[in-house]
Amino acid sequence: MQKDATRRGAGRRPADRRDRVLAAAGELFCERGFHNVSLADVASAVGITAPALYRHFRNKRDLLLHVVTATIDGIAERVDQAADLETYLSRSAAHAVAHRGSATLWQREARHLPAEDYEALRQHLSDIASRLAALTGRSLPAYSEADTELAAWTALSVFGSVSTHHYTLPPRRFEDLLAGLARTAVHSVARPGPGVAGPSLHGLGLARSVASRREEILAEATRLFDEHGYQSVSIDDIGAATGVSGPSLYKHFAGKSELLVAAVSRAGEHRRAATQEALDAATADRDAVERLLASYLRFAQEHRHLIGVLVAELDQLPEQDRRAAREAQRDYLALWTELLVRARPGLEPGEARITVSAVLTVIDNAVRTGALHRRPDLSERLAAISTAVLLPRA
Repeated sequence: MQKDATRRGAGRRPADRRDRVLAAAGELFCERGFHNVSLADVASAVGITAPALYRHFRNKRDLLLHVVTATIDGIAERVDQAADLETYLSRSAAHAVAHRGSATLWQREARHLPAEDYEALRQHLSDIASRLAALTGRSLPAYSEADTELAAWTALSVFGSVSTHHYTLPPRRFEDLLAGLARTAVHSVARPGPGVAGPSLHGLGLARSVASRREEILAEATRLFDEHGYQSVSIDDIGAATGVSGPSLYKHFAGKSELLVAAVSRAGEHRRAATQEALDAATADRDAVERLLASYLRFAQEHRHLIGVLVAELDQLPEQDRRAAREAQRDYLALWTELLVRARPGLEPGEARITVSAVLTVIDNAVRTGALHRRPDLSERLAAISTAVLLPRA
């Protein structure tokens, strides 16, 4: 009898198996990307067989849906349980440091869900942002409704920025820095913005360079890669968007991979040109940071789909191009870090890197968020937020 009972107990599923599957899947999706992870990979990480997963999830996309939903539900819980804005900021900073990949699941992987599921999650996140805006309004009653909305998305972006890099600090210092960056950003939304006249990119913009069929194809491919994810876009989709049949499209590009390489290359060209123009005009370290910020604001607003490709699709590049793109990203962040450390004596390089990543993520997300990018004063607002975070006045 005792042996029979032992055998029956050994065969029982652990009560937390579903949660373990979700955690393992989330880590793998963040690390490798949805299309590069199989159900067998997830099962192996949990220590079960692939068929056992089907007791919990219908297929891999159903698993992704539950992983992303759990992540967004966690944001909602932190907002709804916070008595005030300060409580939300401190708790969210701690969570962000402990779960650094969470934002990647929404920003990069959720696009591979069926359209109706993705749209439902977008609405869910928008509702959460509205609740966070209401919480912000109670703590900052002088803010307009538009200000509280921008403040909410800004805070979410600061915390999500830790998923874009691997820089770290001792946990408590990291939490304090992140909460402080979010606090400064949120409290700067309604400040007068500095001038944002940066290097002119007229004539360089992808959106302006549609004189040829090749450029039109590249522009539409970039938009589709940003909105739906590279893996979820086919050559036929690109052809349909441009009115070009498959055979005709291949006259301009050898395939989808070449389109992605061209988009990333184009983004790099624009950013290098803007950066060089900004630094050539700088007269001091602080001025260099301000000019670099202005150039990036202009670049991001004029090329938001290129930003989306840089944020989410570099892993899809051929290996040589991926290495080159990653190196260019590192060099760009290293330049920002060097200039910021020089402009703020006493700021440690690690803190500077985290600060720069937070600011760039706020900008990247704002120009790609429908509720925000249509604001006529977005450049001024983002300039005020970014300047306050990067170059706080004593």
